[in-house]
Amino acid sequence: MKQGHKDGKGDNAIIREVLPKVDTGSALPQKKTPSGRARVLHLNYTRSQTGELVETEIEHLRFFAKTAKELGLRLEILTNTKSREDIDQELNREEYQELEYNITISQQPVSKWAEDSVEYLENGKVAVLKQFNDELLQKAMTEGRRHRWQGKLTQENLEEALEEDHLWIPLGIRVNASETVAERERAAQNQGQEVAYIRAYIEGGNMITGEDATGKPVILIGKDAIATTAYIYQLDDKDVRKIIGEDFGLATIEQVICVEQPGQFHLDMGMLFIGNGIVIVNDSSEELKDAIEMAEMVSCLTTEQMAAKLKLQFELEEAAAKDLEEAGIQVIRKKLEKYMMYNFFNGEFVQGKDGLNYYITNGGPKEKEEEFEALMVKEWKVVKKVIFSPIVAAQQSLKERGGVGCRVKGGF
Repeated sequence: MKQGHKDGKGDNAIIREVLPKVDTGSALPQKKTPSGRARVLHLNYTRSQTGELVETEIEHLRFFAKTAKELGLRLEILTNTKSREDIDQELNREEYQELEYNITISQQPVSKWAEDSVEYLENGKVAVLKQFNDELLQKAMTEGRRHRWQGKLTQENLEEALEEDHLWIPLGIRVNASETVAERERAAQNQGQEVAYIRAYIEGGNMITGEDATGKPVILIGKDAIATTAYIYQLDDKDVRKIIGEDFGLATIEQVICVEQPGQFHLDMGMLFIGNGIVIVNDSSEELKDAIEMAEMVSCLTTEQMAAKLKLQFELEEAAAKDLEEAGIQVIRKKLEKYMMYNFFNGEFVQGKDGLNYYITNGGPKEKEEEFEALMVKEWKVVKKVIFSPIVAAQQSLKERGGVGCRVKGGF
């Protein structure tokens, strides 16, 4: 992602951030494993930048409303005045009469990605991301990748992956540039909720709270977030883990598990924490093998670059799996995503009115849905049912680099 210095200053002129004090009350965020027992879904609804209704957005609103009604969940919807018209028109239908929901109006349009800008804490506080200098944030994350990814690519491909990140693995920094954090903060205050600030730069999809095999709370943190925060405050990784542990009430830094990005800008696009110390990590080995064979058969820039990208993804998946295993987490490797076709890693565990667990995720090809549901229900036995979004809306959403798990966030 090419981006010049906005203020014309050189790198050395960028002021480092000063570490603020803890204000979260050292409370654990809502768990994203089945034990989180989420009964509330927070989502943001927005029209296009030109104020037009977007079919993908209204389709997801319908999907979440229908699912919430069936499972007895409550929807908390953040939107602006213009976009509210769509919500009222949709949810005033007779079929949603029993749906419990609340609409909060924002002053500005909000990002559709409700997952990434906020954490709901056990003590009732709403923790939002601290705002950082955009330029510093980009440089920090890029330099972290440069250090970690040496040797995984040729030097030429590495420089391209860092310079043109949007064509390889995008930097996970889009929340900082949006107005959503400010709107989420304002909405929480208007509802009488106490707002706190997450001192590390961790977008929601890059942090997965759950528990180990003994039931002890752990938080998986993407290494992009660790490296970026270390660079910003001029600390080492161990100090960053201490900061995160302090913010979220973890007794030891071992409960903050640093995990390489699994070939994705956020952890929740390439791994699924199913609870009890078990994490499913993507396995692109067969896809890489096919790409290498294709590059050998039809040698050209396109096939060679595809093979290079898949090699990086596979090596990062391997590194992520190793990080988890070294931390005592059981890893299961499964191919559960394919570009814009499907992604079952990205979803939300909820508890239905029957007291049983369900998993809401992106729709995909029917045979892939059936295979995944069989794993979740019969083999891993973590949910009663998997609920898939409409495939057309899901694939369009994935093209925009986000899915169901990015659009909603479970709450207490």
